[in-house]
Amino acid sequence: MRDTYQRRAKGVPKTAKELEATAPSSSVLVAELCDDLLRHIQSKPNVYKDQRNPPYRIGLIKERFGDRPAASIRPYEIADWLDSVGRAPATVNRYKVTFSSIYRYGKQRDKIQVNPTREVSQHKLNNGVIRYLQPEEETRLRAVLQGEIDACGLQNERRRKRLLHRIYELDVALGTGMRKGEQYGLRWTDIDFTRRVITLRDTKNGSSRTVPMIDDVVYAFRELRKLSLGRKNRSADRPNDAPGDIVFGIGDNKKWWAAALREAKIKNLRWHDLRHIFCSRLAQAGVSLKVIQEAAGHKTIAMSARYAHMDHTTLHNAMSVLNRTSSDTHYQLK
Repeated sequence: MRDTYQRRAKGVPKTAKELEATAPSSSVLVAELCDDLLRHIQSKPNVYKDQRNPPYRIGLIKERFGDRPAASIRPYEIADWLDSVGRAPATVNRYKVTFSSIYRYGKQRDKIQVNPTREVSQHKLNNGVIRYLQPEEETRLRAVLQGEIDACGLQNERRRKRLLHRIYELDVALGTGMRKGEQYGLRWTDIDFTRRVITLRDTKNGSSRTVPMIDDVVYAFRELRKLSLGRKNRSADRPNDAPGDIVFGIGDNKKWWAAALREAKIKNLRWHDLRHIFCSRLAQAGVSLKVIQEAAGHKTIAMSARYAHMDHTTLHNAMSVLNRTSSDTHYQLK
């Protein structure tokens, strides 16, 4: 009886052949793991909202390591490759996350036992300085956008609509602080004009939230709806898969944004910096960190505190209270 109990508790030892049959194969190629994760991502578009960047990164990893057995990849090889891609630290870290996801999903499917990316260090990010859009810079930027509209005239109606669209994109970004993916993934069912709120579903933090709409944002959305622009197909064999009720008819602003910044002579300003500017302007207006946290959808109030910096003019004015009021108190050189 005791022997039977021990056998049940510990289980019957497996033979070498049985262990070999159930163990993940050492011959599984990286390409196979890449294909598995890619199919998984593409089969769940409601879970993986970004159907462009992860597949692109998977493709680069497959191109570089695809013909290698997954178990043979060493951490230093991954680190060397990440150093060679020539991208910003934040982007390199996203490549590392994708690489790790390939192995992690492979382990879930019992195809691999190791994950060499776990031993690869993240690249350090310089989060100390936040880019602030000065009032004169915003004035120049808006003048460039309006100048293109004026130069277009009324003859080319479609181009004029697309130029107007750019201004409303900017207004929504500065007036809501939404992340780029949140903004360009909006559908008209997410916009409630009666309650004046935007509903963001499945955000970066894994939960839904609502964003209040100020007058500028309400106006921008109403004008966007009048434009009735839809996203174009990339080519005859690559139709656009955006939903029919997508809010923004322009889904990628990289080209026009870079061109407008060059024309306005503005340097080192990313679209994501508009989110920082949104938070900073609230802080400078005296809005509490708790309100900023709710408005921006930060997971912790500490994240909001990072954006609650002052521009130099505000800081100088605040520090002026330390000045001695009488010139008689200043030391005089003998």
